[in-house]
Amino acid sequence: MKYMKQIILVCMTLVLAMVGLSQSPVLATEEGQSAASTIDAGEATAPGEDTLYQDIQERGVIRVGTNSTYAPFEFSILKDGKNQVVGLDIFLAQKIADDLGVDLQVVDMEFSNLLTSLDTGQIDIVLAGMTSTEERAKSVDFSDIYQVSGQSFVIQESKVSEITDDSYFSNGGKISIGEGTTQQLLVGEYYPNSEVQVMRTTTDSISALDSGLVDGVLLDEDVAGAYAAENPSLTVIEANLPIQDPGKAAAMPKDQPTLQAAVNESISDAQEQGLIDQWLEESYQIIEDNRQSTWAAYAPYFVNGLKTTLVISATAIFFGLIIGAALALMRLSENKLVDLIAQAYIEVVRGTPLMIQVLFVYLGFAGMFGWSTMTSGLVAVSLNSGAYIAEIIRGGISSVDKGQAEAARSLGLGYWTTMRKVIFPQSLRSIWPSLGNEFVSLIKESSIVSTIGVAELTFQTRNVSTITFNGIIPLIISMAIYFMLTFTLTKLLNVYERRMNEKYAQ
Repeated sequence: MKYMKQIILVCMTLVLAMVGLSQSPVLATEEGQSAASTIDAGEATAPGEDTLYQDIQERGVIRVGTNSTYAPFEFSILKDGKNQVVGLDIFLAQKIADDLGVDLQVVDMEFSNLLTSLDTGQIDIVLAGMTSTEERAKSVDFSDIYQVSGQSFVIQESKVSEITDDSYFSNGGKISIGEGTTQQLLVGEYYPNSEVQVMRTTTDSISALDSGLVDGVLLDEDVAGAYAAENPSLTVIEANLPIQDPGKAAAMPKDQPTLQAAVNESISDAQEQGLIDQWLEESYQIIEDNRQSTWAAYAPYFVNGLKTTLVISATAIFFGLIIGAALALMRLSENKLVDLIAQAYIEVVRGTPLMIQVLFVYLGFAGMFGWSTMTSGLVAVSLNSGAYIAEIIRGGISSVDKGQAEAARSLGLGYWTTMRKVIFPQSLRSIWPSLGNEFVSLIKESSIVSTIGVAELTFQTRNVSTITFNGIIPLIISMAIYFMLTFTLTKLLNVYERRMNEKYAQ
């Protein structure tokens, strides 16, 4: 697969550099093409230059960023065994692509990352049910408005007598809203006395409401109505805000009037033909058509997510071991500079959250080297794992009596032969439990890459939650799958550890 070739090139280049450092204080490099340079880099439009339209034409693809957890505007279904993002915004995106005469590439990621990805050139426009606000307009340009939607609260049906209107939240109450959404701004301005709970997705907010953790969820009225229609225990009350909803618009980089005019022309044409309302109805119908009568029917979503999770975990373990071994040897090197470089890398990686590292790799390098979200996630998780494995291996090697290495050298064994035949086999017994724990942790940590749109198990769980308008049951299913994975792996690791101990006891 393409992403596997890319991550092999990146990680092997890094590892070879590390091994070279650990063996000699003199650094020698060979002129040639870097691994990353073999990959087509994504274009980033320079500020003030009206070139993005031409870039899209030359590329033959328009990259549209969205967040597929906001039905009916955008949501993900499984079609022919593959994820496909659909919804009102995607219908509009396809029309824009058709009018431009280019292909459409939908880039699915968390809502809070969309404008950052737009700024770094990862995507060309954003269509994600995004409201055109003055604050956002400081950093991006918006198209004409294509849909206007009021604001509503989703509340529990059982609390209708208590929560009669939105004044309940003006005087207090608990409100859940999505991270980085317009609702987050509205709540802060018009419901300052309320207790706010910010969630990553709309489905998470609805789950909090179902569980009684919050009193209401503020949403666009179309989205609120969809959730209430599918869940008889929920109902909707209007948010009587003293402002007119600015409306939904496409976001694009600043100073791109040619692209902005082309997008506006597509929107105007869609409105004249009455396509916006038609697409909205079609989106509701897609939701209905993909709803299954039993939870077992959603198995393909979880199976696809499980496959991706296993690929990520296995790849991170493989490259993490290689990188970790190289870093461990650097830490044990007598060359102080080599030791310092490895130590700095390990401290930085272990001292920063994995989510930040994933976003840094994706937003900082994916556009530069043309990496997919999958490749970016694999690189980030592998590099992170390598730092932790390095300290595990270093500790194990250090625990072996120094006399073992001296005895091996006195018998004429070289450095590498000593490490392979004498030191490492003895250290394996001490590092195996910690190494096994790292392998188990990697399976769970792989869920972090869902933040950039990698369709692993957690990502697919959210897709099912969005389609079914139910957040609890998909989470329970996902937890059960993760538990079976980690439990099985733990038992297998324990069996190998027991056999290894029995072998050395003989």
